[in-house]
Amino acid sequence: MKVRLSYAVATLALLVWTGQVSAQLTGEDQQRAVSEEGAEAIGEDFNPGELDIDSGKALFTQEGPNGKSCASCHGDNGEDLEGAATSWPKVVDNVYPTGDSSGPDVVHKGEKQGEALNPAKAINGEGVRTLEMQINLCRINNMDAEPWQFSQANGTDMRHMVIYVKSLSNGQPLAIKTDGKAREYWKEGKKFYWMKRGQLNFSCGTCHVQNSGMRIRGQILSDVRGQYNKFPTFRMKQQQTRLMHTRYRGCNRRVRSHDLPFQAEQYRALEVYHGSLSNGRPLKVPGHSL
Repeated sequence: MKVRLSYAVATLALLVWTGQVSAQLTGEDQQRAVSEEGAEAIGEDFNPGELDIDSGKALFTQEGPNGKSCASCHGDNGEDLEGAATSWPKVVDNVYPTGDSSGPDVVHKGEKQGEALNPAKAINGEGVRTLEMQINLCRINNMDAEPWQFSQANGTDMRHMVIYVKSLSNGQPLAIKTDGKAREYWKEGKKFYWMKRGQLNFSCGTCHVQNSGMRIRGQILSDVRGQYNKFPTFRMKQQQTRLMHTRYRGCNRRVRSHDLPFQAEQYRALEVYHGSLSNGRPLKVPGHSL
């Protein structure tokens, strides 16, 4: 109840502040106000997504069935994880060894923001492991706990934990590996990024490289560089923090293409490529965007 009240107060304050500001803006300033740069400037003063850091920290110290928590290995304040989030996602020899080969590949099938890979089912062999997958593996193997859902709709605990863990590396430069074994998956992600799809025949790069800075609907298209290092991000439109794969799925739908489940193989490869384009930029999680 307290968290909901905090969100309500935060939202009201934001609406009042932006209303006062927009009334004073003209010309170029108005354009900036509907850009990612403008949204980020608002977030510097007030970012409701930071409440999710506190929720994530509470989960970090929550014990599993065997009495262990994330803090048992990584310190009460996650001090052992400072800088760790800068290198995710990673290519590993065994992607997601949960020890369980039963059950469906996809859960919540057909649910708009819930369709995702089964968080309990193993994915064997080399491939891309995301931070979300690593968190679940720690829960399964070290805490004897159930894995969290990967999706936006059903994975609130996962989202808050990812935000907390990434926030521990805020200010440190992103350094996703793109050489060695990772190169193959980087290339797959690049191919997906530039592949035109859907009824609009757009690629990711159509908006965020070739037309970045241009207006689409009521917004200014952001540049691809500097996107990934701010995810998960608080989106003013939804008044909620959003996962990177939520954004991927949303973009697919907006070009009238079929989206894929959360943590789908293609999205994980895309994350390697897309994330690497912001290498060297400091992590700033949660971000604050339109």
